[in-house]
Amino acid sequence: MGAPRRRSRAFGVVAWLLVVAAPAWGEELPAELQLGQKALRPGELARLEHSAGPLAEQPLYRADLTVDVANRKVVGKVALTWTVKGEALDEVYLRTTPNAAHGDAVKLLNAAVNGQAAKLEHPDVTLWRVVLPAEAVAGTVVQLEVALQAKVPVAPDGQAEVADYGAFAGSADFVSLVGLVPMVPPTKPNGELFAPPSGMGDLAAYAPSSFMVSVSAPRGYVVVMPGVALGEVPEPSGRVRFTNAVVGARDFPVFVTKGLEKVSASAGEVAVEAWVRKGEPNARAVLEHAVFAVKELNKRLGPYPYTTFRVVEATLGKGAGGMEFPGLVTVSSALVSGAGDPLAALGLGGLVADPAMLALVTPMLKDLLRASLELTVLHEVAHQYFACLVGSDAVEEPVADEPLTQHVALLLLEWRRGKKAANEVRDGQVKMAYQLLRLMGGRDGKANRPTGEFQSTTEYAGLVYGKAPLLFDAQRKLVGDEAWEKTLRTYVEQHRYRWVTSKTVTQVAAKLAPSQARPLEALRVRWLEEAHGDEDVGQLNLADLMGGGAMPAGTAMDAETQKLLEELMRQLGGE
Repeated sequence: MGAPRRRSRAFGVVAWLLVVAAPAWGEELPAELQLGQKALRPGELARLEHSAGPLAEQPLYRADLTVDVANRKVVGKVALTWTVKGEALDEVYLRTTPNAAHGDAVKLLNAAVNGQAAKLEHPDVTLWRVVLPAEAVAGTVVQLEVALQAKVPVAPDGQAEVADYGAFAGSADFVSLVGLVPMVPPTKPNGELFAPPSGMGDLAAYAPSSFMVSVSAPRGYVVVMPGVALGEVPEPSGRVRFTNAVVGARDFPVFVTKGLEKVSASAGEVAVEAWVRKGEPNARAVLEHAVFAVKELNKRLGPYPYTTFRVVEATLGKGAGGMEFPGLVTVSSALVSGAGDPLAALGLGGLVADPAMLALVTPMLKDLLRASLELTVLHEVAHQYFACLVGSDAVEEPVADEPLTQHVALLLLEWRRGKKAANEVRDGQVKMAYQLLRLMGGRDGKANRPTGEFQSTTEYAGLVYGKAPLLFDAQRKLVGDEAWEKTLRTYVEQHRYRWVTSKTVTQVAAKLAPSQARPLEALRVRWLEEAHGDEDVGQLNLADLMGGGAMPAGTAMDAETQKLLEELMRQLGGE
């Protein structure tokens, strides 16, 4: 949730031997793919190959990285192996995602293709062009290797306004390396490259791929990554090397941590891990929220694909509640601890600039903070299905996944605590994001637009997280609860590992309920393409807020608190 966004020593022996002249894989899959399959639950490989083709022909990324935490530097090698499909290739592009927010944070050098030196160009801040020594026709297995150097920016303090919300940033005890592995950007039907992600888990457009990543970290640190953990190997230097592998993933983040501890539990066949600061009182709550969501979505929407799901506490910048990746999500430390800006879960973090005012308001909103943490965890787990499994363009069309994810998070609350509790959160957090936008002088408008066309984090949160999710409430009401749940399950089943647009859910619903096709489409247009928020969602005024509309039920305010809140609302309204 948040504003627009977006490895073992044996690796050195096994992986780099594969960078030779390019024969077909042969009968037996390479070791990386065999190990990566262990990250999938039984039956998932067949579903993956049904949608994305043979595993051996899907992109395979192999990385061997060394992290210098003290100096915030990373060096290493990355190799990509894939089978050419369609037209012959004479060039390949790689995207260094962190550069979208941090210029030349990641540099690539010394490209080689099938063992031959290749020309490496840098036509754009996020793009690197590799000229193939020879044209690669369909069916050719191409193996590309590059050296990597990265300089990691200083981590934000939780209130800083940073372009990628701390997705690529480092501190003494936590280094977030989202997007470090350079990947081949997808292309549109006209051959144009998709826009670069902005850093908040916006890699849903990338094709399902396999990863084997080995990371050397200083002793005392733990490296947390998606997929199956293949071991921790001490090195002669005193460092420790961690290696993970996964197949069927659209992205692969790396987190180098110190001071986090793991709590875990089973969600049926899925092992759920929560990595939180040692002694954190809310650790068990984070774990329980995640376990519930994994179990419930596995039952209602179809099989969760991986054997392990991880939640990692992370320091994120202003306006960010969490980030999503296949098999792993992050949740803001401010939400986990409950000590940060209580508006962060709405995508409105940092609105109150006065620390004294925030200190006075936060205790009054402790129930809201607890509810925000639960909603955020449920939201990020729902992203495992919408964006990670069912892919979409999170930059050009963020309403293809974010509003649906928010809607399913509210459904999870309903299935867990009943409709009354879900409606309280819908009114007190989701609708409130839109209502605060309007209260602060922001305008209603079309929700379906690229992330770059939103004027602010507040506008994005209000329209994409606050207004647009209510489309699905309206469609659900039209077709009925049972039919709507069938719609969501069918949507996931038919588009698993594939590609959708913001129209796809409506199209699935219309096929299942043909008599409602026209009103379903009319609702989609009304909520995503037009501006009816004031009429459909309603506006917030100070009297409503004092009456408890934005506050948890039963919250009482004395005269002093009410006076403070009035001052707060004047700040929010710019008065």
